[in-house]
Amino acid sequence: MGGLYMKKLLLSLSVLLSLTAFANSKEDMIEMGLRNKFPALTDGKTTINVHEYDVDLDHHKIELKVELKGDASKDEYDKLDKAKLETLAAEMAKYTQTESGKTLPVYVEIELDRDMLPDEVLYKNTF
Repeated sequence: MGGLYMKKLLLSLSVLLSLTAFANSKEDMIEMGLRNKFPALTDGKTTINVHEYDVDLDHHKIELKVELKGDASKDEYDKLDKAKLETLAAEMAKYTQTESGKTLPVYVEIELDRDMLPDEVLYKNTF
């Protein structure tokens, strides 16, 4: 009797784990695509390498966080043409929508990731 219970428990856990892995894999695939398509933020003059992308697919919206690393990135960010940055963020949002297969609003946030100091949000907009 105890063996049957354990088998059911293990089967339930493995199904749950598989569902969780599938849900995250779509987000991971979008993040990899963003890294390949948009490895840096650039306006043609100033370029900042993106440290990491984080995509969260929700029922009501899609969240896209773009992480930059270190204070040098903030100095470079201040030099970026903000109109071109807005266009680039809109392209990232459209790519994320297309790859997710959802036409939900995309909340884009560009954040400066610091080691010793708190992180700083440099940009945010919803597309």
